[in-house]
Amino acid sequence: MINKNSNNILKRGFSLVEILIGASIISLSLIFIINLETGISKIGFNSVHSVQAGMLVEEGAAAIINLRNVSWQNIVALNNNVPYRLFWDQGDGLWKTTTYANLIDGRFDRTVTFYPVYRDASTFNVVPSGGVLDLGTRKFVVNVTWNDSSGTSTRTATSFVHNIFNK
Repeated sequence: MINKNSNNILKRGFSLVEILIGASIISLSLIFIINLETGISKIGFNSVHSVQAGMLVEEGAAAIINLRNVSWQNIVALNNNVPYRLFWDQGDGLWKTTTYANLIDGRFDRTVTFYPVYRDASTFNVVPSGGVLDLGTRKFVVNVTWNDSSGTSTRTATSFVHNIFNK
């Protein structure tokens, strides 16, 4: 009789240990899944911001072309090596530039910086230095930066704008 009771007590105790181990495994699995979901959400948010930044870079390049289309003087008047911000003037319905910082959607900082263009005198190819200054062409770099969970991120595009209308 004593043996049966002690076996029942051991069986009950073993069942309790099994329940605790099972509950621990389930708890750890749930914590892992929650952490995984949090990480996936961060990646998703960062991807959305990266896509938005890419679109802002493209819009910046299109805005420079629009400035040129209105008048080449809009481009010539901008100093080299100075980061400008683009903004849409609702009153005039035109793109304009400013040196004042203005975040887009409270997150993105888009700058456009212009550089002189030099060409080889004989081939008229663009050269990094030592050529003839081409007053009808400007190099520009559109740069969009924003802060995300991994720090500061950047999207950049470089292009040239040319005075094709000679106005």
